[in-house]
Amino acid sequence: MTIQKMILIILVLVGVVGGYVLVQRARAPKDETMFVVGTAAGYAPWVSINERGAYEGFDIDVISAVAQKMGKTLVLKDLGSMTPLFLALQQGSIDAVIWGMSITQDRLKRMAMVHYQGDGTPAYMLLFWKEIPATITSIEDMKDMIVCVEPASSQDTVLSKYPFIMKKYTEKVDDALLNIQYGKAVAAFVEPTIAQKFKSKYSDIQTLEVPLSQEDTVYGVGICVEKTNQPMIEAIENAVQSLRDEGTIEKLATRWNIS
Repeated sequence: MTIQKMILIILVLVGVVGGYVLVQRARAPKDETMFVVGTAAGYAPWVSINERGAYEGFDIDVISAVAQKMGKTLVLKDLGSMTPLFLALQQGSIDAVIWGMSITQDRLKRMAMVHYQGDGTPAYMLLFWKEIPATITSIEDMKDMIVCVEPASSQDTVLSKYPFIMKKYTEKVDDALLNIQYGKAVAAFVEPTIAQKFKSKYSDIQTLEVPLSQEDTVYGVGICVEKTNQPMIEAIENAVQSLRDEGTIEKLATRWNIS
């Protein structure tokens, strides 16, 4: 037998064994005692990492209480940003996503969202550093200007309706603030809760309201679940309703200053 044939046989065997392992992993039963939830740090007061290296925030407390109500062990997976969170949910590697996610008509077409906090939001906010240019009285005045926005966010969807604006994607609001502070962007586009948080932290921040259309109106925040996973949707809905009835979610919102 020639060396080439031996190498070929080895490669075929490796492929067969590898394929078998992948199939067995795919068929392996899921641990039903686990509740695997995707999130991402750096989004205080919703999700952040404290000085001890532990996750904390309103969403962490909420999802921990939800897991307890479901009788499951919570497993958090920090996936960094919006895009990988949605991809993991779609692929089934996580059960749900919690990250202060705004409920919009666009998102409800792609996934189920279990409401747990907040009312309708009729506007998003543009953040400027120190002053709003005199030529800008509305978002329509920002032709050819650079605006920071988080990719795949509901703000990104709204900003796409203004094609004359130049988007600059930033994964974190802190990064967006650095961009507007040092003149690399004119403004950042965020939700009102985040705008309020950073405005109270930095006196140099100025805000401009951008009214939303009915299609883009936000209906509070929700826990994202794959639309076809009805048992999971119902389990989370029941847990959230129980926590709401007990007043737990309201108490947590007060603790974390979530309006």
